[in-house]
Amino acid sequence: MKILTFLLSTFVALGAFASEFNINSNPSDCDVFIIGENGKKNAVGKTPYKGNLESLKSTYGLTGTMQVEVYKPGFEAFNISVPLISSSAVNLNANLEVEKDIKLTQDVDLLVTDLFDVLRMMRIKDFSSAFAKLDKLEAKFPQYSIIYEMKGSISYMQKEFKKALNYYRKAFGINPKNREAYKMKVYLEKKFQVAGDVTGGNG
Repeated sequence: MKILTFLLSTFVALGAFASEFNINSNPSDCDVFIIGENGKKNAVGKTPYKGNLESLKSTYGLTGTMQVEVYKPGFEAFNISVPLISSSAVNLNANLEVEKDIKLTQDVDLLVTDLFDVLRMMRIKDFSSAFAKLDKLEAKFPQYSIIYEMKGSISYMQKEFKKALNYYRKAFGINPKNREAYKMKVYLEKKFQVAGDVTGGNG
């Protein structure tokens, strides 16, 4: 698993603090595992976790270093090798990142919600607000051809045909399977009898 951002501090401690092993995480309530010498994952608790290094060493037969994994469903696992230093306390802050597939789903949900809002604006002919929202979506999701297709649709509805053609071409260039963008691109190219790029402007 990918090792993510972490802050590990060890310090010589006296009295009650010696051999403490503490883990905090973002998000909280993550499962904490100690990886034994045989590679077995041993669940020891949840974050915020407070344990004792000497006890963990004895229980799992650890020497030299201790492999720790912090995990929560929906997030990338956090893995780190912790040196086992005598008479020391270890404080670990584990920052977990959202799994790529989960983040992609969240991004798509956000995109779909905003696109429905754009459609609502288009229905009431609030084209300037719709275009402004699409500009923001383009800045965040430049890889989605639907954004350029909808910009093309707005330009077409405003009778800015050459500008619309450029947007439909861009949408098709990003996603050649975008049939609506392809259909409108071909239609407008025939209308203007052009094959190369066309600058924006009214038709």
